[in-house]
Amino acid sequence: MGTLHTVYRLTITTLSPLHIGTGNILRQGYDYVVHNNQTWVIDPGTLAGMLYDQDPDDFERMVRGAPASDLIRPNEYDPASPLFRYVMKGQPRSGKQGAEIQEQIKDPWDRPYIPGSSLKGALRTALAFVGWENRGITLDIRQIGNNPKSAGHQLEEQILYGKESKPYYDLLRAIQVSDSAPDEDSHLQLLNVQVVTRNKTGLPIELEAIPRGVTFTATLTLDGFLRQPEYAEKLGWQSEDQLKWLKKLPQIVNYFTTHRIDQERARWANSHPMLHSFYDTLVRNLRDERTEFLLQLGWGGGWDSKTFAGHLTSDSGVFYQIVKRFERQMDRQKSFKKNDPYPKSRRVVVREQVPTMPLGWIRVRMERVE
Repeated sequence: MGTLHTVYRLTITTLSPLHIGTGNILRQGYDYVVHNNQTWVIDPGTLAGMLYDQDPDDFERMVRGAPASDLIRPNEYDPASPLFRYVMKGQPRSGKQGAEIQEQIKDPWDRPYIPGSSLKGALRTALAFVGWENRGITLDIRQIGNNPKSAGHQLEEQILYGKESKPYYDLLRAIQVSDSAPDEDSHLQLLNVQVVTRNKTGLPIELEAIPRGVTFTATLTLDGFLRQPEYAEKLGWQSEDQLKWLKKLPQIVNYFTTHRIDQERARWANSHPMLHSFYDTLVRNLRDERTEFLLQLGWGGGWDSKTFAGHLTSDSGVFYQIVKRFERQMDRQKSFKKNDPYPKSRRVVVREQVPTMPLGWIRVRMERVE
């Protein structure tokens, strides 16, 4: 019997700010306040308890809906105070009461981390993209169902499944990715983001994010038991392609990433120079493509970071049919025309109204530990 597991230590470094959201919204005056050009996220339970014990009148005001910003005194702004969960550099562009910030996923102690499910999902997209080419898949509109949540499942089955189209036969059963260890210093920043096309920008969006240059550690485990010839054969996993993809994971991911970088460089070549420059320099962050890969995670990566992307758009006629079939999800403005680029926009970091960099790019180093 071969090795039951091959375990790799993952060293994950953010190359641009990363936002993986909870779906929750923080509201100015109630969930956070702005003080000295910083964003202070409030612990409402602690504030309520303090007011109940020390100032019943203010406690009554809080119960009746008074914003926390009216109840915290200037001398109480201390990062070490239990009144505040954490403090972020930066502040929202809107100073209005109730202005919104999209919340970043964190552990129960408010320490940001990278969920293993997010990284594994991105790996799945890369494997599926490369597997499409390896297996010579040809897009047929009849392979696209009518349910937007499962539209690509039949195509995915051809690439990532074995003998049957059931989860038991899914190749990604052989990969387990842990959640990362949390960032002990609770690095978060308040990020100003906008939807940007080649020639215009949309409404501002505020969100919490992990800054660039923060490093996390996690583990990736390849299941050796399932990859043994006799069990792989029972599952229908092919040794000449599917199992080889797992052995060459960094190279597979980098092939997918190279395709995406080329597309983004072309997208911004004549419009937003700082975005174009970011992609020009991105590949320099890759030191050894046999043990490292680049990937985009989380919010802001766009439709093509989570789908078959260029394989779906290569036949403009078929893709036009796909967009029209899922018009409600893919073309809410109903303005998409055949041969139009898709998607037309990106959510990017802006500074003083200038688009500066995309979101969510990471470098991952894989080191075998057992």
